[in-house]
Amino acid sequence: MKITLLKSFLLLGAFLCLGIAQAQTVSGTVSDANGPLPGASVVVKGTTNGTQTDFDGNYTINDVAADAVIVFSYIGFSSQEIAVNGQTTINVVLQEDANELDEVVVVGYGTQTRRTSVGAVESVKAEEFNKGVIVNPQQLIQGKTAGVQISATSGEPGAAVNVRIRGTASVRANNNPLYVVDGIPLSGASTSAGTGGGNTDIGSAASLDPLSFLNPNDIASIDILKDASATAIYGSRGANGVVLITTKSGRSQKGVLEFSSTYSVGWIPNQVDLLSADQFLQAQSDLGATGQDFGARNDWQDEIYRSSFTQNYNLSYGAGNENGNFRLSFGYQDQEGEVEDSTFDRLTARFNATQRFFDDKLQIETQATISNIEAQRPPISDDPNARGDLLSTVWAFNPTRPAFNPDGSFNQPTFETRNPLAVLGLSRNISSTLRALINLGVQYRFTDNLRFKTQIGLDKSTSSANSAISSLFNSSPTLGLGRATLNEFDLTNTTWESYFNWNKGWGENDNRLDLTLGHSYQEFVNENIFLAATGFRTNDLFQMVNNIASASVFAANSALSRDELQSFFFRSNYSLKGKFNFSGTVRIDGSSRFGDNNRYGTFGAVGASWALSEEDWFPEFFDTFKLRVAYGVTGNQEGLGSNQFSARSRFGEDNGNNTGRNDAGGIDNGGTFTPAGQGPVAFNNPDLKWEENAQTNIGIDFGFLDNKISGSLEFYNRTTSDFILQIQSAQPAVQPFFFQNIDGDIVNKGVELNLNVAPVETEDFSWDFNFNIGYNDNNLENYDGPALDTGQINGPGLTGAFAQRIANDQPLFSFFVREWQGLDDQGGNIFANNGSQVFIGESALPDVTMGITQNFRLKNWDLSLFFNGQFGQSIYSNNRNAFFTIGNLSQGRNVTADVLPFIGVENPFNPAEVSSRFLEDGSFLRLQNITLGHNFDLSENSIFSSLRVFANAQNVFVITDYSGQDPEVSINRAIGNVPSLGIDLTAFPRPTTLSIGFNASF
Repeated sequence: MKITLLKSFLLLGAFLCLGIAQAQTVSGTVSDANGPLPGASVVVKGTTNGTQTDFDGNYTINDVAADAVIVFSYIGFSSQEIAVNGQTTINVVLQEDANELDEVVVVGYGTQTRRTSVGAVESVKAEEFNKGVIVNPQQLIQGKTAGVQISATSGEPGAAVNVRIRGTASVRANNNPLYVVDGIPLSGASTSAGTGGGNTDIGSAASLDPLSFLNPNDIASIDILKDASATAIYGSRGANGVVLITTKSGRSQKGVLEFSSTYSVGWIPNQVDLLSADQFLQAQSDLGATGQDFGARNDWQDEIYRSSFTQNYNLSYGAGNENGNFRLSFGYQDQEGEVEDSTFDRLTARFNATQRFFDDKLQIETQATISNIEAQRPPISDDPNARGDLLSTVWAFNPTRPAFNPDGSFNQPTFETRNPLAVLGLSRNISSTLRALINLGVQYRFTDNLRFKTQIGLDKSTSSANSAISSLFNSSPTLGLGRATLNEFDLTNTTWESYFNWNKGWGENDNRLDLTLGHSYQEFVNENIFLAATGFRTNDLFQMVNNIASASVFAANSALSRDELQSFFFRSNYSLKGKFNFSGTVRIDGSSRFGDNNRYGTFGAVGASWALSEEDWFPEFFDTFKLRVAYGVTGNQEGLGSNQFSARSRFGEDNGNNTGRNDAGGIDNGGTFTPAGQGPVAFNNPDLKWEENAQTNIGIDFGFLDNKISGSLEFYNRTTSDFILQIQSAQPAVQPFFFQNIDGDIVNKGVELNLNVAPVETEDFSWDFNFNIGYNDNNLENYDGPALDTGQINGPGLTGAFAQRIANDQPLFSFFVREWQGLDDQGGNIFANNGSQVFIGESALPDVTMGITQNFRLKNWDLSLFFNGQFGQSIYSNNRNAFFTIGNLSQGRNVTADVLPFIGVENPFNPAEVSSRFLEDGSFLRLQNITLGHNFDLSENSIFSSLRVFANAQNVFVITDYSGQDPEVSINRAIGNVPSLGIDLTAFPRPTTLSIGFNASF
């Protein structure tokens, strides 16, 4: 009986021990002596299971064994290790002097600590984001990390943003990184319709930025994967780097309601220095011209520019318990542009939820975003050659011309630059984009070491853009008829990814192995319908764009494309005592964009790191010192369209059955004879293959003086081979170009430094700053193909002109112009080299990019200043070349004041040819952001749990020698799919804004 009873107690004890060892959820708050610590890392020791605290310092970590140990860390503080011992709530107060190697960073298909990471990964948390009027997520991290160049294509609300990580590695139009939102890779293609292509006699509107559907307030962190070791897990889509966007999630405590609001006013800080009406008349008199005074005294810039107003509201509620959490948020942004008829209205809703079942073995999670954007765009089209481009008319139209005739109609003189108010008043560009991004994931834990996760993502976008020109507009294609276009764009991207993760430690966790094996499938379907109509019976622009069927003449076309990408991936990470870390990654991608011979590509990377500061013999001066080395190869298919580019076409004999084959003598189709004839013939392009990007990275992570000074130093060599170009087809052909791999190497070599310094930290005052700088050297090597002309220059008399050439042993986008040496005695141009265009040693690519952030805190007040800069790049002023010349003034067009000294010196008929006369240094340093804030001390009886008010100034000033409105020039124009960078065209000016706002939680 006693033995039986003893066995029973032992059996009961075993079950109790088993129950204690089962996984559970742990939550709590991480803070320091001054309050919560947002962005602190929380990691189960010896595993990759980790998370980060939210804005209020709260965290939730799942699948924690009852006997586990949790490591809490934050840069600048000592890490703490706390045994769980069955606890479900653990609150921690960190002390200063941390080892930054324990910080968690997000990588593809998981997380790692900096201690075990071997790749070049930079993480930017929500509290470090840029402030102010922010539309796109990329603007949150501009200037925040070395080697990442971020430039908006213009100052228009919602305008596309170009991101370059470690230089430009392809000559095609798309060099942007892969964006991954909560684990779902986005397509990278435009998801909204533009208005170009139809109304050719008026400025058109470009597509919105693909990430403008995301509310920046919903983003918790952005991680940038820069080298091949970090990006190889994404294979052919990782060549340009990867940006991982993690959105905010719920909390496992009581519900928290948050509300924030911002109000902003903006204006154009640097208008073009045009001649006033009186100056214009005096200049005309000096030229000997008469009959130019029409009685008015107008400043056309004042007529179209305005002070803009923006309001932004965000509401969210999050809650949870030990079994799950959720967060529901809504956002509304109503933004005016600084040009009349420019608006951007965005409404977003987002839902994140996680729920666990069966003792946390099964976890189901979902993230869903729905956004609707309504935009009105003025006719500004980056095209000085368009007579209806708004800025072109503003700069050139005679300031003495009245805007209206006596009868109230627009004054539209014939054979002259158009009236800018008529361009605005008689045209309309509007667009609407509805987009949903939905992700459903299921994770199951088979054992403490083995997990399986599968997730399905849907990215659906429906967009329409309508434009109209009144029949009253003085233009030969539309006069008396009117014209309207409708561009509808539908995108459906489906993603299904599944992977196993196995990790195990042994020898008291001195050894740890982490394996990931998975499969990914993506389908991209794009549909487009374009309709143009003329012959309207009304001049009501609203009716024209909303009732296009009322026109009498139509022209239409449509397109449908479908692409697939199938992938298999494997990653292995091994850590020995946390000192030595090794990583290997392999990914096999198959793409329908390529022919049979090269449909699949294999990419991979290897890397290793050594935490020397963990060695007993290493100098104690260093708190952190880690050496990293990695090499890998990734692929690139971005910038290609559909699988149509894997084919080549020409005209040949065809039997009329649309098969692309010839059946001699015709074909008998059930008794109906179809004669042979000439038709399009398609040939496979089976040898088209992936661009390959090989990258070597050597990095050092360091910290000393109790980690008050910390950072990283990176050296990289990045080489793109087999790059893809458009090649002219043998004529006659259905398509003028086809894609082909070209022998040659695009080489980017560089150095990056990220430096964090916290020199002062007291109870009442603190000061810290971040400095990052990147140097990149770009060159085209081993290329023996034909030179490629790009850098399109537009304007009167400049049709077909170009200012750049891509050639061997030159940086990409090198300027290729006539070398201007002044004017001769007759007022004509003097050019070196007999007037031939030559390379002059200048490129549109910056040598150096940098960012500086200064943060100050005095009790409850805080002040932040952010500077960013680019150095070493040149800008070609297409605007000066096209508009601001003595020749334009002599033809009755307005010009800038710097043209006046050339009166009587330069021949009015001197051609404004493409030359170094219009090439300028584009280096700049900008005070991008100032934020002053105050956090209120709240009583226990307050309805608020936190309350903060702030004021912000954006684009405060810029230091530059460039004569144009803004040196941060970035456009999307291209010649033969080769972009034109560093060409200053008629872009929407970048504004200065002042904002006030508050954040409150309840």
